[in-house]
Amino acid sequence: MWVYTLVAIVSVVVAFLIARAVETSGITKIGVDRRQVSDELTSDILAGDYLQEAISEKIGDLVDSKVRRNEISKTVSVLLDREAEKRVSKSREELRKKYEKFIEEKSRSEEIALKKYKRVLAEKKSTEAVIRSIAEGLVVVDAEGKVIMMNPAAEKLLGASKIDKAGKPLSDNIGEDKLISLVKGSPDKDKNEIELNSQADETKKILRASTAVVENENGQTVGMVSVLSDITKQKELDRMKSRFVSSVSHELRTPLVAVDKSISLLLSKAAGPVSSQQEEFLSIAKRNLKRLSTLINDLLDMSKLEAGKMRMNIEPCSIEEIINEAVEGFRSWVNTKSIIFNKNIQDGLPLISADSQRIIQILNNLIGNAIKFTPSNGQITVEARLDKEMVEVSVKDTGQGIPREDLAKIFDKFYQVSERVVTDITGTGLGLSISKEIVELHGGKIWVESDRGQGARFIFTLPLQKPI
Repeated sequence: MWVYTLVAIVSVVVAFLIARAVETSGITKIGVDRRQVSDELTSDILAGDYLQEAISEKIGDLVDSKVRRNEISKTVSVLLDREAEKRVSKSREELRKKYEKFIEEKSRSEEIALKKYKRVLAEKKSTEAVIRSIAEGLVVVDAEGKVIMMNPAAEKLLGASKIDKAGKPLSDNIGEDKLISLVKGSPDKDKNEIELNSQADETKKILRASTAVVENENGQTVGMVSVLSDITKQKELDRMKSRFVSSVSHELRTPLVAVDKSISLLLSKAAGPVSSQQEEFLSIAKRNLKRLSTLINDLLDMSKLEAGKMRMNIEPCSIEEIINEAVEGFRSWVNTKSIIFNKNIQDGLPLISADSQRIIQILNNLIGNAIKFTPSNGQITVEARLDKEMVEVSVKDTGQGIPREDLAKIFDKFYQVSERVVTDITGTGLGLSISKEIVELHGGKIWVESDRGQGARFIFTLPLQKPI
């Protein structure tokens, strides 16, 4: 019977203790887990005298015998001690497992982070090794033009240390205004030439900077990369070549003039009768002599253009008259190939500001190429029209066209498209390059539209006469 009484007492005591513990803790909000709170506070309550007094007081209300009351009180205390110890041990074990799991997850995260760091570090070292081994100078600047990276070759070319330049504009303390172009770049050019005073050689060092913009994933410019090449020797060789070509061209012109005059004299029969076979041979010689003169003139013009010594006699002139003069010079050649020659010139075109002889030279190059690469019974069309503040002139043929991949190189020096060579009449590959230089000296542009099997259309623009 007393066992049931004991159980009842323990239940009452526990309920009482829980209620008192919750009340003492000030936890009165609805929804608070009182069982959880009592578990957390029981171990602290059991350690004090408050427990014994509470148990004795409650048992005293139920049991009259003092001895019996003390026995029951001790028994309840022992039971509560065991229960508290069991719950504390269980909580400690749960905490230990949670801690071990946390440590394990943290260790795994640290291991993953360490592997990523080692991989990034290895990639960084590999990249730096590649950059150091590049023979060309490499400079990286941010969006503000401040140096982020320089390889040893760039330090040597610029005579500057990356330690001194890091975080500073490249032009600082170098004293060359042209270096600003390397930092800022140019919207229409990706290459700039830089001149530096070389104290060691007491000469000027010339560098070529090929610059590319660096963009982030949003398309915003975050910096620029410049590759520096020392072209001092190349420039000197180019100057020597230009002087040599200019000198040789002048020397060759004198005997050519004499030969041309002599052949013309023989063909005119002023020096005596000439047989039909002799006249044919002399005509062949004169025709090839003219080709040779054209080649020499191209070389001489190119050397002048490279040296910046070609002078333009700019004056008001009619583009229609220039086109008519150029076309008439090819009339006999066009007739021998049965090519249809069309002219489409807009009425009332205003005068242009140009060197008429140089524009004729451009048209001679373009029309001559069109005739060479247009088969018999084909067509060539020369057009001129007004385009805003410019006059646009074009020469179109019905030949086999130019492959799309060759269009970007067509105006390069000495470049010839092998697929277009359908005749034995060849040149130096300078005609289009010279034409481009002359057009740009006039302030115009020249380009080509073509594709394989579609013919070719060369277009160039010239400025109108400037008002007085």
